[in-house]
Amino acid sequence: MVKNWDTRWMAQRELSPYQSNSNGFTLIEMLFVVSLLSIILLLFPSLNMESVEKQQEKQFLETLKFDVLYIQNLSNLATDEKLYIRLYEDNYKIIKGVTKPIAERPYPDGMVIDYRGNPDLYFNENGTFLYPRTIRITTKYSVYDMIFQLGKGRFYIAQR
Repeated sequence: MVKNWDTRWMAQRELSPYQSNSNGFTLIEMLFVVSLLSIILLLFPSLNMESVEKQQEKQFLETLKFDVLYIQNLSNLATDEKLYIRLYEDNYKIIKGVTKPIAERPYPDGMVIDYRGNPDLYFNENGTFLYPRTIRITTKYSVYDMIFQLGKGRFYIAQR
C-alpha cells in the first residue's frame, strides 16, 4: 500500500509545470482585477461627495434652527444685555450685548443666505420674533425659506 502511494506521488511530481494542478492566479488575472478595482474607486468618490455635502447642509440647517430656538428661549429671561443672531456673508454669530460673540458658525461651501435687509434675528421678552420676514437660504442642491410669521413665536424652514 505504501509503494502505491509513493508511485502516484512520484508520477505527479514528474509532470511538467504546465500540466501540474495549480491553485493560484496568473499575473494577467491579478492585473485585470486590480484595474477593475481602480476604475471603481475612481468613480466612487465623486458620487459619495455629493451625499456628504447634502448631509453637511442638513446639519447646518439643524444647527441654525437650534441656535434660533436658543435665542428665543433666552429672550424670556430678564437680562440687560440683548441676545441675537447676526447674519454675515460667510458666517453667522450669536452675539450677547453689543459686540460680545458667544459663537460663530461658518456656512458650508456654496451656501448663500439672503436676509433681505436686516441681518439681525432677535425676539422680544415674550419670545415673539421682531421684524417677521422670510430669509432665503440657497445651497448647491436646493433652496430653503426660513419663515418668521407675524405674531407667531415659532418659525419653520421650508424647502422649495
